[in-house]
Amino acid sequence: MNIAIIGCGYLGEELASLWTKKGFPVTATTRSPEKLEKLSKVAQKSVLLRGNDEEEFIPLIANHDTLVITIAPDGPEHYESAYLHTAKIFRKLALEMDMPRDILYVSSTSVYGDHHGLWVDETSPLSGKGELAKILIEAEKTYASLEEIGWNVTILRLSEIYGPGREISKRVKSVQNHPIPGSGDQYTNMIHKTDCAEAIHYLLSHHLTGIYNLSDDDHPSRKELYSLIAQKFHLNPVQWDPSLSSLHSGNKRISNHKIKAAGYIFHYPHRILE
Repeated sequence: MNIAIIGCGYLGEELASLWTKKGFPVTATTRSPEKLEKLSKVAQKSVLLRGNDEEEFIPLIANHDTLVITIAPDGPEHYESAYLHTAKIFRKLALEMDMPRDILYVSSTSVYGDHHGLWVDETSPLSGKGELAKILIEAEKTYASLEEIGWNVTILRLSEIYGPGREISKRVKSVQNHPIPGSGDQYTNMIHKTDCAEAIHYLLSHHLTGIYNLSDDDHPSRKELYSLIAQKFHLNPVQWDPSLSSLHSGNKRISNHKIKAAGYIFHYPHRILE
């Protein structure tokens, strides 16, 4: 594989490091000039993208047989530009260039919306109602449409990522002095950063296409999870305020059966309280 990672942030850096260690040539892209030097240490080549100029994507498609889209917006106001506009550029260039590629797009389990605590798998309805969820759903459809012109398309729906730098304990420590919106009764769906990168490598190296969820085996409520963290790190109990609207995207439990059935073995199947 000759790989280009589009949007090399928290997950992209982990992927670049993994593939470089495995001997694959990697090009890492970023919109931040200050990150170029850091990326040059984990990738063969680092490229600064100024924005969503389609001219910048042409050499990435032409010179790489595998494209991994791990773009993350700077804020909600940039969702459409980061996700949907980028997807439309790839479709436009794919039609013009006629150079079929392998592409993996990192999406989110937020597309499922609220399923009232029930299990959801890759065939479940996409019930995300908010504007941000609708953008993600439309981006998925756009990337999936590349199959019609010969591209191999994999869509990975990630649960909430945690790991080094994004420890769950940091979240609990950050809310010690004010209540969290909601009741905390919603199930949690999380995945360790290592499994994010390893699963992406597994899917691409085994030529697995289609849609896959990625979530660990544990689904405690957020209240239960944060309580365990508070006990372990000797923090004050977390306070919840049901009168405040929760930011979490619906109540559901994400099934990881499909990716397990495809042969992927989790490094962290159970939640690490860190």
